[in-house]
Amino acid sequence: MGKNKNMIKAGYLLSYDYSYIFTSVNQIYHEVDSIVISYDADHKTWAGNDVFIPESFFTDIKKIDSDNKITFYKDKFYVPGMQPMELETRQRNMMAEKLGLDGWHIQIDGDEYAYDFKKITQFLRNNSFLLKKPEKNPINFQVNFVTLFKQNEEGFFVITPFDEKCMLITNYPKYEYARLTNKGRTLPLDYYLIHQSWARDEEEIVEKINNWGHKNDFDTSKFLDLWKELNASNYSEFKDFHPIYKSLWKELSFFPSKNIDEFISLFSKKYPQKELHLNLSFTKKIKMRIKGFF
Repeated sequence: MGKNKNMIKAGYLLSYDYSYIFTSVNQIYHEVDSIVISYDADHKTWAGNDVFIPESFFTDIKKIDSDNKITFYKDKFYVPGMQPMELETRQRNMMAEKLGLDGWHIQIDGDEYAYDFKKITQFLRNNSFLLKKPEKNPINFQVNFVTLFKQNEEGFFVITPFDEKCMLITNYPKYEYARLTNKGRTLPLDYYLIHQSWARDEEEIVEKINNWGHKNDFDTSKFLDLWKELNASNYSEFKDFHPIYKSLWKELSFFPSKNIDEFISLFSKKYPQKELHLNLSFTKKIKMRIKGFF
């Protein structure tokens, strides 16, 4: 991997919520050049708990890998004594090296769905000049999270407005905190990334909060109780309720749909992705810097 410096590469961290990745991969598969799916060789989560990924998962992934783009990367990602977020960051960096450090890097989680992904890849290919001298001109792109908070039989409770940002793309994959690189310029893209997040069965939620990178960042048990209380009658009362940054999640809206596939289809029609462009003055400045004018 990595021989073509203009490649667009995607990386996934595989763990307890492995089943969601099929929906995610299907959204991006035909638009990226390569995909790496990484998982722990000792079947451990970042919290050190056991995780079982059935052999059928790997067989099923290969069934959708018609162009042979997907590589599985098994390594020792759990290290006793390290914090979950430290381990997440470590795994992301190891996966970036596996992908090859050149080209565009997209680290996307299995429960994130990038519909009409061609808008992203067209933008990246149109601005491939940003891949020249990335160590001197690190560029990161954020997108807008569409966070699903809970699901009932009629549909999904969705956090609105879509103000939450997610770091998704970089030309310089040196991660310092999860997907954050803290190097160079970070620019927003007006693009919606659906995040299934908390819209899972209660058993899955418990597994998630006991094993994810944010395990020690807030009182997960207390927040789980809040999640359990949410229903169709009281969801409008949930205001400024993010567990760490209160005002980040301002309120909830309800979006009728039978399942996640229907949600993605209906949401994409209501909120079509826009064409993406770089600011012209910024483009000119970066091109001059690459040429060595300043």
